[in-house]
Amino acid sequence: MIYAVVNTKGGVGKTTTAVHLATMLARTERTLLIDGDPQASAASWAAWRRDAQREPSPTTTCLAGKAILSEGKTLSEGFAHTVVDAGGRDSVGLRSALLLARQAIVPVGASNLDAAAMTDLLEVIDMAKDYNSDLQVRIFLTRIDSRTKDAAEMLAFLHEQKLPVLSSRACERVAYRRAIGEGAIVQELGKDPSSSQEMEAFLAEVTA
Repeated sequence: MIYAVVNTKGGVGKTTTAVHLATMLARTERTLLIDGDPQASAASWAAWRRDAQREPSPTTTCLAGKAILSEGKTLSEGFAHTVVDAGGRDSVGLRSALLLARQAIVPVGASNLDAAAMTDLLEVIDMAKDYNSDLQVRIFLTRIDSRTKDAAEMLAFLHEQKLPVLSSRACERVAYRRAIGEGAIVQELGKDPSSSQEMEAFLAEVTA
């Protein structure tokens, strides 16, 4: 399976979602992580992970622009799973990731700015579906603050747009930032059971 983790808005936990998914998949099958973001955050995480000698690790490579589709298609043939961390803006790279993938996972925060950004992203996804009819889209609510009503309001908005929303979600937690900085995933640090449960639920849902 090829997954593209995409959003045209930054700060939604896109790279965090991508590296967690790739690492969890790598626990059982060979997995490729493609960093298609010019900021190369996933590649930095992979380097920190290698330095910390954490296993298992997804094989990680950086691709840009159209190479995400052309090179990514060939590279993916040697792996059971591929996860693409696409750039946080509308770009050739993001569009190439959507053409390569079979499942687009869209991390979305719970704010008015996130809702506004969805309009542009959905237009890009609709165009991608014209060329990639197998593409499935699933929304993943991230960075949720359980003390507010923002998540419920965003959920209502997404349902109005008739978008498929995952039941699993990720709350705003220090554990995610700490794990990324240590080249890890939250399960490996073992300091926040709630974040670990969130990621395991996410994995179970997207691979069901």
